[in-house]
Amino acid sequence: MKISREVKVGAVALITIIAFILMFEFLKGTALFTSTDTYHIVYDNIAGLTESNPVEINGYQAGVVQDVKLVNDGSGRILVSLSVDKHFNIPRDTEAEITTATLIAGMKIVLRMGESSEMCHNHDTISGYVATSILDRLSETISPLEGNITSIITRLDSVVSALNSVFTPEMTGDIRSTMANMSDVTAGLKQISDSRKDELMAAISEIQAFTAMLSSNSSTIDSTLKNISGISEAVARADLETSLASLRSSLNGLDTIVTGISRGEGSAGKLVTSDSLYTNLSNSLRSLDLLLRDMKENPKKYVHFSIFGRKSE
Repeated sequence: MKISREVKVGAVALITIIAFILMFEFLKGTALFTSTDTYHIVYDNIAGLTESNPVEINGYQAGVVQDVKLVNDGSGRILVSLSVDKHFNIPRDTEAEITTATLIAGMKIVLRMGESSEMCHNHDTISGYVATSILDRLSETISPLEGNITSIITRLDSVVSALNSVFTPEMTGDIRSTMANMSDVTAGLKQISDSRKDELMAAISEIQAFTAMLSSNSSTIDSTLKNISGISEAVARADLETSLASLRSSLNGLDTIVTGISRGEGSAGKLVTSDSLYTNLSNSLRSLDLLLRDMKENPKKYVHFSIFGRKSE
C-alpha cells in the first residue's frame, strides 16, 4: 500500500508537535516517564516561587512545582500545585515550606514530613508556610545590635578625635625624632656587639665553664652546705642565750666593782682615790732610794767586819 505524500507530511508534523509538547513539559520540570501525585497548597505569599522550582524531601528532589495561580475568591491567596513521585508516601500532617534554594537566588519547597499514620492521596491539600530567609534572619540578628554598633562607632569617632588632638605636628615630630634616636641607639648597640663579639663569646664561654664547674663540684658544695647547716645547728644547741645572760651578769658585776673603785670604796678604791696614801708611798719610796744610795756610797757605815773583832767605840 502506497502512502501518500500528504499523510507523510501530516505524520511528521504530528510527531514534531508531540515532541515539542514533551520538550516543553520536560523544561517545565514535569516527569515525563514517572507516575506522580499532585498535591495542592494555599499560601498568602509565595516569596518568588515559580513553576518548575524543585520539591525536596530530606534533601532529595522528589518532584517539582507544577502550577502557580491566584485563587479567584478575592482573598489574594495563591494556589500552588506540586507534582511528587508516587513512591513517596506523604503523611497527612506534612507541611510544605517555601525556602531559598541557594544563597544567591531561586526558591524551592521542602516537604517537612509529619508523623501521622494517615497518608495523603492524589489532589489532596496540605498546609504550607514561608520560611524565614537567611537574609531576614541576618536582619533580625543585626537589628538588635544596631544601637550598639552606632554607639561603638560614636566612641571610635571620639577616640580618633582625641588621638588627633594628642598627636599634634610637634608631638609627631618628637616621636619621629625619638624613633630616629632609637634607630641610632640600635645601630650603635649592633656596632658594639659586632666589635665586642669575641669578648662576648669569651664571657659566655667563661660563664659556661663556671656553671660546668658548679655542676662538677655539686657534691662538694652540698657537703659544705651540710657542714654549715651542722655548725648552725650546733650553735643553736649551744644554749647561746644562757651564755649571753651569764656574760651580761659578769659585765654588770665588773661595772659595780669599777663604780665602787671610782667612789673610793675598798682598799683598791682608797688606793685609787686617796692622795695622802699616794704621797706617803711616794715619800717612802724616796727615803728608800736615799737609803740605798747612802748604803752604796758608805757601806762601812752599815756593815762592820774584822778578823780581830769589833772595837769598842
